[in-house]
Amino acid sequence: MTTAFDRLNHVEEIMLAKVQQRTPQRMNEDTFLMKTFRYYDLGGTGFVNFDMFEKALSPFSSGITYEDLTAIYHRYTSGGSPTQPALNYKAFAVEFVSGERRRPDLAPPEDDAGAGLDESCNETFLRVRDCIYSRGPRGVMCLAAAFREADPQNTRCLSYAAFHDVMASAFANESCPLREDQVDMLFDAFRQAYNPEELAYDELFLALQVEQSQERRDVVRAAFRRLDTTSEGLVDMAHVVRSYNVSRHPQVSDGSKSAEEMLNEFADTLSDAVAFRRGQRSYPTNLVAWEEFEDYYKLVNGCFTTDACFCSILQKVWDLDKMPNTAIDARAVLARPAAGVPAKSRVGLHHWQANTLPSNVTHHNVDNCINVGDVLHRVRRQVAQNGLKSAMNVVENFCAVDDDMDDLVDVYEFREACRRSNFTLRDAEEVAIFEECNTDESRGSAHEGGKINVQQFLRLLQGPMGELRRDAVRTAWQAICEDDIRGNIGPAQLKESFNAEAHPLVARAQLEPGEALNEFLNTFSLLAHLRGGCQNGVVAFSDFLAYYEVVSSTVDNDAYFELLLQRLWQPGAADMNSAPSGPPFAKSRRSPLADQRPPPHSGPSAYWRAEATNSPDKEESHRRFMRKDGPGDTEQPPVPGYSPITKSSIVFDDHDSGELGTVMRRLRESIRKRGIKGWKNLVQRFQQNDHRGNGTVMRLDWERLHRTLGLGLSSEEQQILFKGFSATRRDGAMNYRDCLRSLCGPTSDTRQLLVDRLFDVLSEGHDLVPAETLKAEFDARNAPPCLLGLMSEKQMCSDFWDAVDFFGGVAGFDADRFAEFFQLFSALHPEEDEFRFMTTAAFGLSVGGTSGQGGA
Repeated sequence: MTTAFDRLNHVEEIMLAKVQQRTPQRMNEDTFLMKTFRYYDLGGTGFVNFDMFEKALSPFSSGITYEDLTAIYHRYTSGGSPTQPALNYKAFAVEFVSGERRRPDLAPPEDDAGAGLDESCNETFLRVRDCIYSRGPRGVMCLAAAFREADPQNTRCLSYAAFHDVMASAFANESCPLREDQVDMLFDAFRQAYNPEELAYDELFLALQVEQSQERRDVVRAAFRRLDTTSEGLVDMAHVVRSYNVSRHPQVSDGSKSAEEMLNEFADTLSDAVAFRRGQRSYPTNLVAWEEFEDYYKLVNGCFTTDACFCSILQKVWDLDKMPNTAIDARAVLARPAAGVPAKSRVGLHHWQANTLPSNVTHHNVDNCINVGDVLHRVRRQVAQNGLKSAMNVVENFCAVDDDMDDLVDVYEFREACRRSNFTLRDAEEVAIFEECNTDESRGSAHEGGKINVQQFLRLLQGPMGELRRDAVRTAWQAICEDDIRGNIGPAQLKESFNAEAHPLVARAQLEPGEALNEFLNTFSLLAHLRGGCQNGVVAFSDFLAYYEVVSSTVDNDAYFELLLQRLWQPGAADMNSAPSGPPFAKSRRSPLADQRPPPHSGPSAYWRAEATNSPDKEESHRRFMRKDGPGDTEQPPVPGYSPITKSSIVFDDHDSGELGTVMRRLRESIRKRGIKGWKNLVQRFQQNDHRGNGTVMRLDWERLHRTLGLGLSSEEQQILFKGFSATRRDGAMNYRDCLRSLCGPTSDTRQLLVDRLFDVLSEGHDLVPAETLKAEFDARNAPPCLLGLMSEKQMCSDFWDAVDFFGGVAGFDADRFAEFFQLFSALHPEEDEFRFMTTAAFGLSVGGTSGQGGA
């Protein structure tokens, strides 16, 4: 029968064979092993623990079980002690290669072979320590209390019988039972040198303790300093328990334990630790010394696996992240409102001096009250300047400081969240906010150390969301869910519905479409995580509305908010009642080669000649053969039915096709970049160069006008445009009125309806809209150039007023002139939603109709 000794020898032979395979030439196996161990011996001590031993032999222990590797480690450390379970790797390398420990004469007796190799003293000790710390602080203190009870004389020593009874009772029902021989090994390891019949259990607990790092010692010291306000080195036990903020403990926050259970555990374990340190015959007192407080955390140190876990728990339960502040702890240092009452003193026989107290935040007048709405509005605008991510960070910071997850924060947590969010509040403003947001759960203002509800404060900070904005959010959600307000969608569908290309910042080339999409996805997922939304992995309307409540706090303008929602979620849906129809010069996504043949026609061919007749309407009108009496500047109308250029009945829009159409589009884009001011300057220069007053300009005047305005056309393009609008004239002059009419393009029925409704509102039942009325009702901040950030409000207002004075004059605008005036804006705003806002929100009307409220 193969014994455990033989099996372990076989395992070592397998590992040795792998070592020999990896050992380079001109190097011994033991030298190679020592070099491998030296890599993990960072301190150069010549010893390694089991973790280092396992890592060093990992290249050679493939297929070796953990139990066999542990047995090999303890075979070569059998002479060690529990206080220093380490292996001398130099001696191990020599003995392992030579096979010193594998000699047959070293095999234990048959009856003791299993017991000797199963577990050494070091392994038993480590198993006991792991078992104790796995029970938590109560498990450690229960063992300490058992030793204390077994030592009624407080001699700090136990006999073998008492030690055996304590260990047997402590580990009777555990997963790591102790045999008689294992208890004997532990007793032998810690027996007194001068009294071999007794064991010093203080040494046992010192060996059981896991050494604290410097970071842990600093946190424990900071916690006691927070308790010892008088710096006497002693604190009252009741004060310690009262200062323990159990609600911030992670196990209470995640709901694994109740606050009462956790507080009782701390109070009981602290009392047991102090009693164990003092012994049974000590003088009873309710004071805790610094040494006792430190020893308590030394005893329970092994219950926390990492330094980060240990330090985080102590910082929270002892409020170390809330540094004491006299202005908070003793709000009485602030002067009361009565301190602002002007004190008087006599400065003369008949005069009294008034206002002797300084006028500042501390000493203020009783009539000067803090308006919470004004304070939060100031903070809201400060946050909005940094964008949407900053607003989401504010929500994240206030939720993060609420580590006990009860939706309540005190003054310290409130100030920490404000600091992380990069805004500050004065003491008086802070007090006003706490009085406004205090709750039934924690009544009291900031003077009394009260708490405020986080969600209530965030709602006040974000401000109310108007009904117009809610309707815009609701409309956008219906566009995503196909008119189902109660529908739910998946995150993938929400991502696909987001039109990043139409974002205003993307249109201004200030943001890439991918960046806009990532910003939406990151902020939406962050808010859903913070508020616990998107239940079951689907997005509901409540999640969508909550997100845009935060977005709304960063947007001051209702019109821009609605424009943003329409572009992002309803591309091309500016008019919900009719299909959008833009001007003919709007950019089309259809390929120009889609229809390669000309449209069919049923009229005469290009070579058709009208029959001779006495009617002038049926005479051939080719310019080459025309002889007509009259002044040379008389305009010759084209013959209806065919083009005056091609003599064909196929009449194309020759002003927007071919070379002339290309030039017109370039000129239209150049003017559109200048806004309404560009149109006014162009018309004004045309009129100034119209020396005959018949709506025409000569070639030199046109070229001079082009240079003055800097329209950006080349010489060839100037000639093409001039020839295109002078072809029907004998005098060679360009008809600039046709040119302007072609530049504007026709107004669609949808846009004309908006213009007519605006005229009806501004005229108030009359046939005329005065220029002053049009200027007074115009709100520049809701105009599309201002909404999109292309122009300042002051510049937009100035340009619009100048255009109204120029085109309207003193008489004002009748219906036709009003339509012609807004035909210019139709050319300036090819997008349907921009023109819609120009005719509604820019004049204080609701975007959905004429009966609305102001745009802001």
